[in-house]
Amino acid sequence: MRRYLPLIALVLFLSACGGGTGTTVVGDGPGLTIQGRAFGQAPEIASGEGFLIENLDSVRHTFSSPEDLWVSVDVPGSSEVEFTVPADLAPGTYDFVCRIHSGMTGSLTVTG
Repeated sequence: MRRYLPLIALVLFLSACGGGTGTTVVGDGPGLTIQGRAFGQAPEIASGEGFLIENLDSVRHTFSSPEDLWVSVDVPGSSEVEFTVPADLAPGTYDFVCRIHSGMTGSLTVTG
């Protein structure tokens, strides 16, 4: 078992780094949780950085900009996906919605 520890450590490190996509994922866990057909609090995040969206519901949702400022993200039920803030998105507060469930809304604060 001891001889596999370096390999296990490497796998865990690469998993934590987002699989080498070049995106910096902020935080230890989900940055935004969906539960009970509602969005939780979104993180404050810089342009070009990413965060995880965790859907605890059994149904599919989307993470979408009403103004189409980013490509809508499909979040299947009981899953987790990564979202990367577009690098050219200026600092500010932006609304987001689920395009499937009209009552689901929230806001994302983008820092410099």
